[in-house]
Parts: sequence; structure tokens; C-alpha cells
Amino acid sequence: MKTFRSMLISLLLVAITTTSGVVEGNYVVYDGEGDQVKPNVPYYISFMTSDYNMWICRKKWRSNDPNSCPQQPLMVTHPNMAAPTPVMFVLSNKSETVVRESAKLKIKFVDPRPCGESGFWRVVQRTSSEGEVVLNGSESTSDNASTFAIEQTNEYYKFTFGDGPDYLTTISLSNDYPIYRLLSKKFSGEMEIYFYKNLTMG
Repeated sequence: MKTFRSMLISLLLVAITTTSGVVEGNYVVYDGEGDQVKPNVPYYISFMTSDYNMWICRKKWRSNDPNSCPQQPLMVTHPNMAAPTPVMFVLSNKSETVVRESAKLKIKFVDPRPCGESGFWRVVQRTSSEGEVVLNGSESTSDNASTFAIEQTNEYYKFTFGDGPDYLTTISLSNDYPIYRLLSKKFSGEMEIYFYKNLTMG
């Protein structure tokens, strides 16, 4: 009887987590089309600002320019000027089939350029409260500098970096025009973003 009761409770818990879409307290991340965001699938990252034509992408690379692989490889562009480069989310938990809020993950540009870099995002710490995102990270589970998470804001999402409330920083955009950079900052506003599988250029 005791065993049956335990089995019943276990089945009830499974049913609750299955119907609510929650596992270990983490909600599934959804893209702009209302679909679940999945690992190892290309997505475009768009800023949810008054200008919806702002995207995270690679800085332009020129084969005839030896200095065209900068330390600040991320920028914002208008789709009419240059097509954004999609990213993939690589999960630490390989058995997961969807991306969940707060889950540890790696972010990688789908098409790394021949600049001797991996394409994986990585935070290079500049101060105790600020670091810069570059593209020489790795998929290794021991590379904590390449480990990020997606958190929900009021309406959209944001990228975070670090573990625990005392160390958690938010990825935000610098205002160093014309070379925008992504910075991991402890005290910064939320850079609200959304994800899209398809991008209509126009």
C-alpha cells in the first residue's frame, strides 16, 4: 500500500510538471513565433527596442584586411546594411530538447569567420563588475567564462552571466559608437532581446 501511494504521488508530480511545461522550476524559452527555443538550432537575436531592426551580429570581416578580426567582434546593425549572423545555443545538459530559463548554456555564432576564433561567446573580465564578450570561448563544461543563461524580463528575455546573486551580471550593449560592444555588467539596465528562426530582410 505504501509503495502504491508513493508511485501515485510520483505519477502526479510527473503529470503536473508535464502539463505546466516546468522542469526543476525553469520555464521553457519561446521565440518570436511562439515556438519553443531548441538547442543547436540557428536563431537570430533581436533587440526589443523602438527600432526593431537592431540585431546582434558579427563585425564585418574583410579577407584583404589583416586587422579585420577585432577584440570587440559584436555589433548592432540594420538588416538592410548587413545580414545578422544567427547563433546556436549549446546546452550543458545534452539530454534536454528545449532551452529553459536559467539553464546553463553556450552561445555560438553559426558561421565563425577564419580569424582563429571559435565563435563561442566568452566574457573577458576587465574589472570585478564588468567584462567584455569576445568570440574565443569553448564548448567545454569547465569553461565558466563561456557559460551564460537566458532569463525572462517583464515581457522579453535577457542574457546573464555568472553564478549566484552576488556574481550575476547582465549582458548589455555599450554605447561606444560606431563600434558597439556587448558587456557583462553587474549594474546595468536590461538589454531586452527576442529570438527568431526566420528573418525577413527588407
